[in-house]
Amino acid sequence: MYPHVYFDLSEDWHNDRYGVDFSEDFWVDPIRRTEAYREMSYQRAKRFPGTEIGSLEPKPNPVASDQYGHRFIPALFGCKIRYTSNQAPSADPIRVNFDQLAALDMPDLRHNDVIKKAMDDAKKMKQKYGFAYGWINTGSPLNAAISIFGEDFIACCAIEPKIAQHVLMVMAKTFIRLYYEFEDVICPPERVERQSSGLGNCPAILFSPQMYRAVILPVDLWFRQQFRHFSIHHCGIFDRYAGLYTELTPDALDVGGGSDYKLLRQYFPHTKCTYILNPEFFEGQSRETIDRLINGIVTDGGPVEYIEHLHTYGASRFATDDNIMDLYTSIERQGLL
Repeated sequence: MYPHVYFDLSEDWHNDRYGVDFSEDFWVDPIRRTEAYREMSYQRAKRFPGTEIGSLEPKPNPVASDQYGHRFIPALFGCKIRYTSNQAPSADPIRVNFDQLAALDMPDLRHNDVIKKAMDDAKKMKQKYGFAYGWINTGSPLNAAISIFGEDFIACCAIEPKIAQHVLMVMAKTFIRLYYEFEDVICPPERVERQSSGLGNCPAILFSPQMYRAVILPVDLWFRQQFRHFSIHHCGIFDRYAGLYTELTPDALDVGGGSDYKLLRQYFPHTKCTYILNPEFFEGQSRETIDRLINGIVTDGGPVEYIEHLHTYGASRFATDDNIMDLYTSIERQGLL
């Protein structure tokens, strides 16, 4: 049976509905943040009974890298992490010149304070829950480079592409080391060799397809070759990059709202896809508008057997309870199973 829409209700939503404060104290203590996530899951389940939005009996999900949210990699490379009451952690980019980028090397994981803290968190979690996960959101080499170096890296891609490729390769090789020397140490895999990974290519839309092919794709291809199974998350408009991504032979795609799903299926007719429901398309909208949105995605992005699920991405305080329930029930109400 076709799955329901899955929900990512943002820090802003939880802050508005339940007063959860996501300032630094929320993140630093590994037990406190794990239990906070369990409580939020329970509150969601009470708010939306009869759904899979949360759980009345939430199990712990202890993640050692979570102190920095999705900004573990910038923290690893020395970025200042900022915390606010209603947002996920963010990172301040480091200002650099091209010579500094050319000299960039992988961080020393054995003597890095961010790694030491995460390892200590994992130890505390294992003592409390009996297990822990590493689960770093590495994103992609491009995602990491822009998060860490901001506009200086973007300029480097245009002016010194070889240096930019060096930076991207440092990121890719750092990810590989983290998989084996951090994540697999905290939670050993069932098999000796890591089988799967992917790209979180959120900032790809900042680059023309021509620049992506010339500067970024060679490193992405190297990274892809390290794994048997591979996925791509592209939360922007997918259309201009569809042809490029065929070269990465992904087993799964996660595609941003507003994309041309018929065009996507021309390039990836049998690839398993998940589709992102952008907040601006459903927050504050009527049931009829939401149903048209869902119908269009399922119809154009099908066939159904190649759609894994649909999911929201950072639904904010402006997503009403009716919006959420209309999204949750739309597929079944319209008989799109």
